[in-house]
Amino acid sequence: MERIKTLLARYSQTAFLFFIGLILIVYLALGILYLQQAPQQQDYQDKIDKLNAILKNPLPSVNALNAEYAAINQSLAPMADNITIAMLVSLAEKSGIDTEEGGGKFQVPIASHGSAGSYQVVSFRGIQVQGDPDKVMAFIRVLDSDEKLETLESTVPRIVTRSVSRLVTDDVDVIATGTEGERRKEFRSVIDAVIAMMKDNNLMESGIPNPMSVNQGRASNNMGDDPQTPAVKVVAPGGGITTTGFEGFPDITTTAAGKTYTGNATPQQGYLLYQHDKISSANTTLYTTVDYFPALSVTYYYTAEKDGTVRQWSGLNLAVAKEYPDSRPTKPELRATVDINIYFTQETKPK
Repeated sequence: MERIKTLLARYSQTAFLFFIGLILIVYLALGILYLQQAPQQQDYQDKIDKLNAILKNPLPSVNALNAEYAAINQSLAPMADNITIAMLVSLAEKSGIDTEEGGGKFQVPIASHGSAGSYQVVSFRGIQVQGDPDKVMAFIRVLDSDEKLETLESTVPRIVTRSVSRLVTDDVDVIATGTEGERRKEFRSVIDAVIAMMKDNNLMESGIPNPMSVNQGRASNNMGDDPQTPAVKVVAPGGGITTTGFEGFPDITTTAAGKTYTGNATPQQGYLLYQHDKISSANTTLYTTVDYFPALSVTYYYTAEKDGTVRQWSGLNLAVAKEYPDSRPTKPELRATVDINIYFTQETKPK
């Protein structure tokens, strides 16, 4: 019996120590768990604070949400072809391209529609544009720039950009028409008449004796002498101003004797294109009147050099007149074939 009591006393102490140890383990476990929950509790508290801030603001009405949703759908809906074509026509006109229907200088094919990320895309394959090379290239530069475009729509603002994906160009010659065509035609006719006059009067090697040169500072639009006009002042050979009672082009100074005339009549002096008195090479006492140009006066003004070079001007006084350099019946133009993508999305305003 005594032995049993001794064993019970020993096990009681061990059980007590075990119990105390168990309590300490539980306490430590609870402490560690609490420390781990503190950051989560803070995170939960932050989320609660944010939700409270949102809930304090009144929610938008269903009508407002529907209106905004409809606006977004409209902004992302493909732009109508007539709107995108109008944009291209506007850009072409600003660049100086002839966009008149039937002119054949600006042609836009049917567009295709697609999407690229958050952008809608309208693609044109094979836009044809033709005209003055500088104007065509100006149009291409505008197409391939980063400048935003206006969509010509008032309902939904959009951000619109574009880029050229393919460009093919070639040079073409077109017959000049209208005022430009008439100018070139007259210029060519005067040049041809001067050459014909020089050949007919054996001046191809020696040149025009006293041409109405650009150095004199004046031009003429009379191909022969107009009896209805008064005398004009011209620069005489060797310098100085002299007054002559007639006018004409390209030489109004060379005398009849200077043209080898030896007769007793009074043929018109100078080498003219209209009503020119040509001295006979077989008998220098004789002359005949020849028209190398069919009219007395012309629209534009002209100068000539000794070798027969003719230049065309807008007025008589060369100090202020504009020169027209081209006499060819055709004019060079640039023809371009362009593929372009137009990207657009809804414009978002800063809040």
